Amino acid sequence: MKNHIKVNGKILQTNKRFSQLKNNQKEWIAAELYKLYHNKMKERRTTRKITPDERDVVISSLYEQIQNRDIWIPYVEIKKYVYSKTTKIVKYFKKQFPELSEEIEGEHTKACKNPIIEID
Repeated sequence: MKNHIKVNGKILQTNKRFSQLKNNQKEWIAAELYKLYHNKMKERRTTRKITPDERDVVISSLYEQIQNRDIWIPYVEIKKYVYSKTTKIVKYFKKQFPELSEEIEGEHTKACKNPIIEID
């Protein structure tokens, strides 16, 4: 029992892995992660990975939701899971929201083609 602690009368495994969760828990976490990450991408108007600070906000809010559902898993495991899925999430965003992706890409290319040059 060296890898267990007692919290609120329940014994929790301190070294639990993401793979040890039940399938419905994994699916729920994945769905929530996609939703939170895509909302942040829409908010930032980007089709690329979000900044590390914003990613940490997404991870924290996801972890809060996990705790609210009484799923116990270490924060580090959730962070590793998010890092491993980031590229897949970004690609899925482009598939799920093709019109929005094209609009955002158009804004970025337009901004890059017309740089503001100041001459003194």
